Amino acid sequence: MGRMKQLCMKGRIRLAREDGVKGGRWMDQSRKQVQAYDYLCHIGEAKEWIEACINEEIDSITTMEESLRNGVTLAKLARYFDPSSVKKIFEHPVLQFKHSDNINCLFKAMRNIKLPEIFIFELTDLYDKKNIPKVIYCIHALSHMLASKGMAPSIKNLVGQLQFTDAEIHATRRGLESAGVSLPSFGNVGSALAKELKGPERAIAQTIIEEEEEEEVVEEPMEPETLLSNQELRDLFWANNTDSIVRCQQIWRGALERKRFLARRNLHMQMEEFLIRVQAQSRGELVRRQLRDRMRVLYANEAQVVTIQAHVRGFLQRKQYRERQEFYKSNVDSIVKMQSVFRAKAAKDAYRSLTTGANPPISTLKTFLHLLNDSDFDFEEELELENLRQLVVRRIRENNQSDAQLNELDIKIALLVQNHITLDEVIKTTTSLTRKEAQRRMSMPASATSNPYTLKALDRETRDRLELYQQLFYLLQTQPAYFSRLFFLMSKTGLFTDRIKKQIESVVLTLFGYAQNSREEYLLLKLFKQSIFEEVGEILNVNDFMRGNFMFIKMVMIYVRGAKERRYLRDLLGPLVRQVLEDDFLDLESDPLMIYKASINNEELRTGRASQRPLHIDHTEALNDPETRTTFIRHLQELRLRTEMFLDAILESLPRMPYGIRYIAKEVGNALRAKFPHEPEENVTKAVGNLIYYRYLNPAIVAPEGFDVIEGVVSPMQRKNLAEISKMLNQISVGKLFADDNVYLKPLNEYVGYAGARFAKYFKNVVEVAEPEQQFDVNAYVDQVNTIRPTVFISPYEIFNMHAMLIDRIDVLAPDMDDPLRVILSELGNPPSGFEEHSQNHGEICLTLQNRFTADLDDPDMDLKHLFVETKRYILAIVRIQSGKNLMEILERRVTIHEEQAWEELKMTEMSRHQHHQRRMNNASESSLSDQLRHAANNNTMVDMNSMRFIELKQHAIDGILQLESTGKITRKNGYQDMINAIALDIRTKHRRRIHRAAELAQIKQTLSNLNEKRHFLESQIKSYHDYVESCMNNITTKKGKKQRYLMPFTKQYFHMRNLKRHGRVPQFGSFKYTAQKLYEKGVLINLEGVSPKQYSQISLTISCDEPGLFQIDAEASILMIRMPVTSMELRLEDLLQCQFNNIQIMSLFDDMVKVNVNLLLFLVNKK
Repeated sequence: MGRMKQLCMKGRIRLAREDGVKGGRWMDQSRKQVQAYDYLCHIGEAKEWIEACINEEIDSITTMEESLRNGVTLAKLARYFDPSSVKKIFEHPVLQFKHSDNINCLFKAMRNIKLPEIFIFELTDLYDKKNIPKVIYCIHALSHMLASKGMAPSIKNLVGQLQFTDAEIHATRRGLESAGVSLPSFGNVGSALAKELKGPERAIAQTIIEEEEEEEVVEEPMEPETLLSNQELRDLFWANNTDSIVRCQQIWRGALERKRFLARRNLHMQMEEFLIRVQAQSRGELVRRQLRDRMRVLYANEAQVVTIQAHVRGFLQRKQYRERQEFYKSNVDSIVKMQSVFRAKAAKDAYRSLTTGANPPISTLKTFLHLLNDSDFDFEEELELENLRQLVVRRIRENNQSDAQLNELDIKIALLVQNHITLDEVIKTTTSLTRKEAQRRMSMPASATSNPYTLKALDRETRDRLELYQQLFYLLQTQPAYFSRLFFLMSKTGLFTDRIKKQIESVVLTLFGYAQNSREEYLLLKLFKQSIFEEVGEILNVNDFMRGNFMFIKMVMIYVRGAKERRYLRDLLGPLVRQVLEDDFLDLESDPLMIYKASINNEELRTGRASQRPLHIDHTEALNDPETRTTFIRHLQELRLRTEMFLDAILESLPRMPYGIRYIAKEVGNALRAKFPHEPEENVTKAVGNLIYYRYLNPAIVAPEGFDVIEGVVSPMQRKNLAEISKMLNQISVGKLFADDNVYLKPLNEYVGYAGARFAKYFKNVVEVAEPEQQFDVNAYVDQVNTIRPTVFISPYEIFNMHAMLIDRIDVLAPDMDDPLRVILSELGNPPSGFEEHSQNHGEICLTLQNRFTADLDDPDMDLKHLFVETKRYILAIVRIQSGKNLMEILERRVTIHEEQAWEELKMTEMSRHQHHQRRMNNASESSLSDQLRHAANNNTMVDMNSMRFIELKQHAIDGILQLESTGKITRKNGYQDMINAIALDIRTKHRRRIHRAAELAQIKQTLSNLNEKRHFLESQIKSYHDYVESCMNNITTKKGKKQRYLMPFTKQYFHMRNLKRHGRVPQFGSFKYTAQKLYEKGVLINLEGVSPKQYSQISLTISCDEPGLFQIDAEASILMIRMPVTSMELRLEDLLQCQFNNIQIMSLFDDMVKVNVNLLLFLVNKK
């Protein structure tokens, strides 16, 4: 028998035992052959379905597994039912990992239609051919899913309808065996999918499966074709499947045993309550029997049992105690640390409850009540802070005076060189610069006389006048409207000379203490805000503000470049500027013609011969030169690089920028938006950038030595490089590209546009700051709650000068007749006459500013607030003595004798502390601050309550609480917790004040250090001038031996000198007599009022000098032989030099009767 045929389904190929195959293996091989054929049919089904979907023919069934690996066909399939998941299909003849993107598109599409994850294959299953059958299975599941949704045709059943060669089936079988994977059940893929789906989708899938099952072809009945008997076949089957049969038996036995167990457990579950009761009763009965037996034994031996128990318990307790003590002793350090940690945590939790909790308890509040007391450290810090602030203000004024005097000395020395004047005048000026003289002026003692120019006399009139000035300057300091109007006048009119403007600047900065503490800086910023709105209110467009030369802008620039603000500029620009200065070969010249000429010069210096290139060419020809063009490009690249370094540093430094300039920029933007609501935001940002960069940062870049950014001298080339960088940054700040006026910088326009956007964003972030009230924790009532009143150190001359200026412009500054400024000025009257001459050398005085118009702060809740504060003081004292869950419980508690005694002890402790502070104040330096602290100490809360007993104090507190409750301020519903919360707020505020004071101390010490550096610099400058004067004095000493000028006998000068010698009145430095005719001919005399030039020969003028720098001019006339009376006047050389410096050509003498030429008169004086 060659082959034995086997029954199979209709259409399926018949498989038979091959010749040479023995035993039962032919059955396994036949089964695998059938599986391979079925698998090929399923591939064919997937192939036909995919072609129907994508309307495109794909590879054959036998090669389809390989062709699917690149994912192109699958991506096209995904695009068919979910186009959004496929962006691009990657196609390439060679398989590469990029093809995995195509497979991922199919994954995305299948998940979009919510195909269950159990049917989705892995990337490696297809790309690495690890499990291709799962891929085909996934396609079958996908076809059922899409068919159930009506998105694709149903997949056909082609099993038994396809024919394959034995070689194809054999190759497929070997491929499946080598892959080592089991074939999924393709027949029930629809049922599996229906189980995984939920809701309507599951019902639809089930319906489709049922319809497919109905359409399946009924299998034909098997035709018996046997060559072996049934018994032989059965024996052969048992022999070849013994192990499988044993496993089946095991499984069946296990199933039967589990079935019996489940039945028994179900029975027990049904009788659970009954079984539990039976078990409980049985156990209880057993335990009770044991207990009764044990109790009989114990009762029979009760005495012995008690004794044993006592000994055992004692032994165990002693053992535990000894072990605990030994453990504590061996770990004492760790235990102490743990206790410290726990105590610290408890304190931290309590403090967090106080600072952040909504309603801190009484116990927590009582723990931190001591923080409300002013300790010795608080008093010392307040003293140190105020003394340092006063020292800073004095140092600033000293430095300003030294600057002014050095400028004056520069002018005088220059005029000395120009006019050859005597050095005695210069020596007189330099003498005033010595430190001793400066200190004498700054700390001149108070005069006991009634000099009206000192304001230091002790008479009633002077003290009243001083008090009015204190009220006046407090009003000017706290009401910004007056100075803002004055600044507006100074900006718009020509009524103020530069000298007056500088005086006003000095007074304003002195009045606001150069913004050295938070209160004064807050008030100064309010003044700038008012001035901004005053000026913006009068402009016509935003560009007018950018081009305007406003007075308040000058004050702002002085403020933001103060001693403490310069550190920001030094830290920001110092390293960058030094990099530019230290690069000796850096050249940022952007003019091609200048680069061309510099190239020729370098060539001639290098070769020693004249260059063959033409010198006189235009810019275009210069750019055509290769060397010039290369250098020009390199310069532009370097300029961009340096500009980017500066720009990056500026943008990164925003968090460190001083608050003041940022707030001013913010108010500039707000004022412009309010004035021009339809103006584009871009233009407003440009105005803010103009203030921040052009007026604030740019000067420090161009002239870094003038803003303490660097020390030393900047060479012209270095200055030019800085100017080029500044030009680029300015162009970026305004967001404007280079035009024809800077045609050679146009290549940088792309960078300018990019950087301009960054700068614009920076300017928008600059103005994102809090209001001054939040920044400085200050409000309009700060002076009403502070115990230390503000002080100002100012000279009497500055006081009188400001007084006169206010009176002259009172109609503009205070238009209302009942304005407080008018009230104070009407009481002051006019300043003392002649104050310009008599008040300049009287040092400085300290004005303790006073608010005269406190009552005008019309606050309807003032009495209620006062009652709240007084009641809070009583509660503070009560909480120190009594305790309770809440304030209401404390107030209801009766007062005991022990609490009265504790109150008396507390009063004694507070009195002792008060006396201690009083002694410290008495030992402190005599200053207005000490007086104020002493006054504050005298007003301590315990002093006010010393006369009360504790029960009286409690009664006052209850009365206050009831009154506050009647107004709705507090309520008993929460146990008067609102009062406790107010006390907790006071403790938090006290802590913030200490932190703020420490920060102020550090800042003001740094400021003082910077001022001392500048002072040392000024002293070195003064020393150099002294050295110069000393060298000039040495030159004078060598010329003392010269002979006196010979006088021609019998001349008018001869007789004049003989007459002076006869009367012993020869001036020390000479005397010369001229006729008016001779001076007129020399051009010195220009005109004599009311006198004809024909009569000039009858008038004589005598010029004498008996004191350095002071000339005596005598005029006498002899008309018609009648001698007229002699008229005299004094002329100071300083006045002549000042007129020459101010470019005044003609000067009037003798009450405008005589007019002389200033330059020729100086020449005459120097010659003689």
